[in-house]
Amino acid sequence: MKPLIMRSLLSFVIFIFSLGSLAASMYDRRLSDGRFLFDVLLSQGIPREPLDLTFRMFDYNAGRIPNTNYSVIIDYSLPSTQKRLYLMNFNTGVVERFYASHGIRSGVIETRSFSNQVDSWKSSIGFYFAKGTYVSQKNGLSLYLDGIDYSNNNARVRSIVLHGAKYVSDEFIQQNGRLGWSEGCPSVAVDANAYIINLLQSGSIIFSYERDLLAYSKHYPSDQEKMGNEILPPGVNTNPTPGEGGDHLPLPAFFERPEIPYLISPLNF
Repeated sequence: MKPLIMRSLLSFVIFIFSLGSLAASMYDRRLSDGRFLFDVLLSQGIPREPLDLTFRMFDYNAGRIPNTNYSVIIDYSLPSTQKRLYLMNFNTGVVERFYASHGIRSGVIETRSFSNQVDSWKSSIGFYFAKGTYVSQKNGLSLYLDGIDYSNNNARVRSIVLHGAKYVSDEFIQQNGRLGWSEGCPSVAVDANAYIINLLQSGSIIFSYERDLLAYSKHYPSDQEKMGNEILPPGVNTNPTPGEGGDHLPLPAFFERPEIPYLISPLNF
């Protein structure tokens, strides 16, 4: 019996590896003109590190991420006054950029402090699985987010979602010297909200990235913070305005939320 068992196990291992070999790597993905998708995205200003990690995320989870057409990187290394949300079209290689807010306790213009703790009202570093929508009484159409990493796996209990907000706009920046603050959600402009959500809602990946604190978040996932104080230009409004973070509304009933598949994050290696 032992040789038979050994042969069966060996056949099973070979079968599993053969399945893995059938899945094409994201790094091998080409556009219709023959160019590599990775190179095309990189040429449009996306930093290499988060792009590389995003491609690895899709490779590690081949067949488990439903939406392989679109994905998002939010580069919190950039100030909120820059369009730091990269919406990537994996079919055409086109990158669109949008404003994205950070938590009210994460910084004024810079995102300097992150947390995975409930009621911290800070942004979190890590990969999110984005699937399913609901309509919020305050924020309208919203996209469910589930944190995959130890640094953001409280997203569900923290009611972290992607939604539109009036405080995410050029007008708000002109009036206040900064983008508006959320309670930790990656809020986007109202006129871009439905567009972004419709492209992601079938089950894709959003990567919340910060260059200086990413490695730290792997070892100390609960909280991450830059040293020193943020230096602000003159005229920046440091007080919350009506409608910004601080008016917390819970998510709909837990059972209404889509289940998250088992996903492997490259941040765990």
